[in-house]
Amino acid sequence: MAKALIGIALSLCLGLSFAHAQTAKQAPTWGQLTQEQQRILAPIQGEWEKLDPPRKRKWLGIAQRYPKMKREEQERLQRRMQEWASLTPAQRQAAREKYKEFEQLPAEERQAVRKKWEEYKEARAAQDAQKAAEPPGEKPAESTAASDAPGEKSAESAASEAAPPEAAAPPPQ
Repeated sequence: MAKALIGIALSLCLGLSFAHAQTAKQAPTWGQLTQEQQRILAPIQGEWEKLDPPRKRKWLGIAQRYPKMKREEQERLQRRMQEWASLTPAQRQAAREKYKEFEQLPAEERQAVRKKWEEYKEARAAQDAQKAAEPPGEKPAESTAASDAPGEKSAESAASEAAPPEAAAPPPQ
């Protein structure tokens, strides 16, 4: 009788631990998240139920680190989540593949791509700042250099050719 009780108790313990392990593998539903997690992860709310458990755990880890991030990092994360949520499934898949390709590059090439991307962003920010500094309603003066001197490029076309090529930025990690 004692052996039977021990066997039943052991079976119950193993069964409960197995059930607990299965529950732990499954990530929570949106409704099971805390209010703070929901606030942080709000940009991906519509996608939450479609995410597989490992991705949910990844996002929960990000949400856990979020309060410790600098304000700029938090804002950047929120923007990136919004951008990601706005992509179609095909665009997301393409971004994942592009990221995998990027990760396969040798370290020197990855660094070169990052450098080009930073240069591009800086040039773009400078262009945006210049446009913002122009009075509203005024168009920039048209260059007549092309009509006055054959073979010369206008400042606008020269600037567009000088802009660094677009580089693949890795998707949010």
